Amino acid sequence: MVTSPVTAAFSAIKAAFSRILIYTTPLYCCTSETTGFRPRGQVLEIKIMICYTFSMSAEKVTAVCLGILTVIIVGAVLKFAQAAMVPLAIAIILFFVFTPLLSFMEKLRIPRIISITVVIVIFFGFFYLFGLFIYASIKSFVVQLPKYQARFTSLLMEISKELFERFNVSPTVIADINWGRTLQNSLLSLSGSLMELVGNLIMITLFLIFLLLEQNRFQVKVRKAFHISMSDRIYLIMKHINDQIGRYLSIKFIISLATGMLIYLSLMLIGLDFPIIWGALAFFLNFIPNIGSAFIVIIIIIMSFIQFYPEMEPILAVSLSVIATQVALGNILDPRLQGRRLNLSPFLILVSLLVWGWLWGVVGMFLAVPIMAIIKIVCENIPALRPIAILMGSGQDSHNPPNTSQVMLGSPESKTGT
Repeated sequence: MVTSPVTAAFSAIKAAFSRILIYTTPLYCCTSETTGFRPRGQVLEIKIMICYTFSMSAEKVTAVCLGILTVIIVGAVLKFAQAAMVPLAIAIILFFVFTPLLSFMEKLRIPRIISITVVIVIFFGFFYLFGLFIYASIKSFVVQLPKYQARFTSLLMEISKELFERFNVSPTVIADINWGRTLQNSLLSLSGSLMELVGNLIMITLFLIFLLLEQNRFQVKVRKAFHISMSDRIYLIMKHINDQIGRYLSIKFIISLATGMLIYLSLMLIGLDFPIIWGALAFFLNFIPNIGSAFIVIIIIIMSFIQFYPEMEPILAVSLSVIATQVALGNILDPRLQGRRLNLSPFLILVSLLVWGWLWGVVGMFLAVPIMAIIKIVCENIPALRPIAILMGSGQDSHNPPNTSQVMLGSPESKTGT
């Protein structure tokens, strides 16, 4: 009988959960003063070793084990439910982006339904106009693809000639590679991803509309569901998330748009082919911290070699222009505008890019930083999870004590009944 990957994954999770219960449940018994149960054998020795090694009580050992198991289960759900979770995550991020615009229109006393309609029109209008430019550029690029294939093959053979002679390798090895087919397959894969994203636009739009409609009712429902201190704290957490993520994405959008425009203009003036494609890629990839900027710089420099070699002046001009743009906007202006607002560890950002990229592909890499920022903000406001928030931070504000004047989730004050 053939077992599907989903069934196998959940079977493994079930087995792990059973093993954790076996190892943790008797631990409560061995530390309890009200029971005479005493587990024997190697299981007890392992649990005692864990407690003494990490100076943790039985309850904390169980909490850590269950926390790890929860992370595994959530990761499995995010991976296998990708088709539904990705549109929802994108809609939530767009909700934070458009909330300031809706608040501004509310101050102008514009009806809510009209404000939401304006937001949806802006959303679709941006993608429509952007898609027209990209479609025209890609169509022209595909027409000239054979010329670039021949140019790339001859350039690679010329550069590698000395290396081939030293190792006695036939130069036809490179000539025999069908670079056009390789590039065509890459373009087809990229087109498939774009078509999938376009197909998800309807679901993203539906999620976004209902989130925007529910925004005004959220605070009322929270006040009815929880004690006033708890409801106030939940509302403050949501406001904190909205302010930080909204500001981060707004600044990132402006910086990315400026980066794309400057790269487009500079490449157009220098004479590199398809500047609109490279400007658009620079705009999108700039949302992926560090990796995206480095990738677009490398791609543009390689394309300048293919088009201009052996003339070095335009190659140097292209290289200097894109590097200067990325350094000035991405490494100087962006950090100054953002400040320490998110305060995420650079190492955590890199790890989150890899993890979310594995979970959701390229879309996951775009969403990695906002998602990690939301997790950090929530952890900051729950006393039991505050150590996680500190570890997620860069450490630059770790000396600031928490504001104990506010009621926090999980604190005794927040559990007081009405």
